Amino acid sequence: MRYLFFFFAVCLFFSSGCSSQSVKTSEKGLFHIKLSSEGKLLKFGRNEIFLHITDAKGKSVEGATVGITPWMPEHGHGSLWPPTITEKGNGIYRAVIALTMAGHWQLRITIQKGDVEDSAVFDFPNITK
Repeated sequence: MRYLFFFFAVCLFFSSGCSSQSVKTSEKGLFHIKLSSEGKLLKFGRNEIFLHITDAKGKSVEGATVGITPWMPEHGHGSLWPPTITEKGNGIYRAVIALTMAGHWQLRITIQKGDVEDSAVFDFPNITK
């Protein structure tokens, strides 16, 4: 039993600095989005995140137009600085986002590929300074 506790303690210690991720299916079910980052997924200040976008069959989505709107639902406003989004290839998109207030944030994501469009919302209820 003592070794089991030690194993979990070591895993917890080493995983604290690893990457975080969250996965969602878009509202119409057309895309799967894996949002990831180094360390905490979303925090106060500058954030570098990666989106891996696949279609419903699991194939990476390349050449899509991806939009991200950081939004504070209780305040009814977004971020002061628009995110920058860069396609990296193989369905990976890098985004830099600035969150200048603590509180409840959402990342509202839209994906358009050809004449197909869908969206998803990632919720972050407690961004702290």
